[in-house]
Amino acid sequence: MILTLSWLKNHLTTNANLTKIIDKLTSIGLEVEGIKETNNSLSDFKIAKVIKVDKHPNADKLKLCDVSLGKDKIIKVVCGAANARNGLITIYAPPGSVIPKTKMKLKVAKIRGVESYGMLCSESELNISEKSDGIIELKNTEKDIGKNYFKSSGEKSIDISITPNRPDCLGIRGIARDLASSGLGRLKKQPSIKILQKFKSPIKVSIKKEKHQGCGIFGSVYIKNVKNKESPDWLKKRIISLGLKPISAIVDTTNYIMFDLNRPMHAYDADKINQEIIVRNSKKGESFEALDNKKYILQNNMCVISDKSGALGLGGIIGGTRSGTELSSKNILLESAYFFPSQIRKTSKLLNIDTDAKYRFERGIDPESIKIGLDLGMCMILDICGGEASKISIVGKLKDNRKIIDFDAEKFAKVVGFSITSSEIKKILLSLGCIFKSGGK
Repeated sequence: MILTLSWLKNHLTTNANLTKIIDKLTSIGLEVEGIKETNNSLSDFKIAKVIKVDKHPNADKLKLCDVSLGKDKIIKVVCGAANARNGLITIYAPPGSVIPKTKMKLKVAKIRGVESYGMLCSESELNISEKSDGIIELKNTEKDIGKNYFKSSGEKSIDISITPNRPDCLGIRGIARDLASSGLGRLKKQPSIKILQKFKSPIKVSIKKEKHQGCGIFGSVYIKNVKNKESPDWLKKRIISLGLKPISAIVDTTNYIMFDLNRPMHAYDADKINQEIIVRNSKKGESFEALDNKKYILQNNMCVISDKSGALGLGGIIGGTRSGTELSSKNILLESAYFFPSQIRKTSKLLNIDTDAKYRFERGIDPESIKIGLDLGMCMILDICGGEASKISIVGKLKDNRKIIDFDAEKFAKVVGFSITSSEIKKILLSLGCIFKSGGK
């Protein structure tokens, strides 16, 4: 599990520095495996201005650019981008830097007989988006020429080893709650979300009642008239800090919530769904093409999310390409569900699939986070992409397996070797989310 200090502070009010946080994480059983610089490999990429563009003397489709990094420092760069022009502010990669997409290390090179000192970058080359038709165009950044483009390159990220019995700490909020309970700060309240939701979702959802059913609850919200786009910078940087590649605002939102709240989500292009969503057992031999671009042949009794035309994806593991969202998607169905760990584990092992969602569902997800995830996902998508949301639909039900535990303070003191006051016991239990009642037997 990877987190950054700035992201942690979205959930935790604390004055503790990174060293104190690391020490506390270790003392409460969350082992820190390593610390690294976020985007350290991108620290060489600079904001630069194209001062002059000339035609390459030996190539019709290439240009010779004079590039400024400020303070009269001019660099010659050969560029093939059609949008390279005088006055353009863009991103420059110097010799010695490594291009994220291709992993190619740049060096001074002769291109058609002319030396080029580095390159000007497209968004695709920096893994910011899929856009590759031209170099990046920055606006209102004249004052930043010569500065690092990736502002968060100095922030350290913490890699924490999470044991199988602590799935609650596979989300940054869960880690923040543990730190707050240990006395390192105060857990911030989740902001209330109030959105006018007038209409009912046009997509019916049902969970088939059958033996070995792998889904207990399926929550969804329909969002119409969205304008899917690239994520804002703050969201891109959060996704990159996790070692992931930003894809689109809708996909990045689902990934953000998975790491923020330990709540895996999935977004469907609603216009690609044939009539309705049916959560059912698979039949041996049926297949679907997954988002990892592999075709999977299913066996009996695997949890399938399907429509009238067939499988759309494997519940809690991976979605399919047939209903995947794109930048052109106009209407989406956002999913937040509960899948049984044993079914997830069995299916993923048989098909040899390992995803971040599978990793969480097989360890156990809090069913209470279904609506929380839908609320946050809906809010983020409406804020970034616009649109209008339906009322939330939740089908299915789980048996309440929460236990009542008698806590004997005297026995506790004998076992651990020290006593703790009743008020402190109550404070700790409440901070962990327990419902606390005191009194005699």
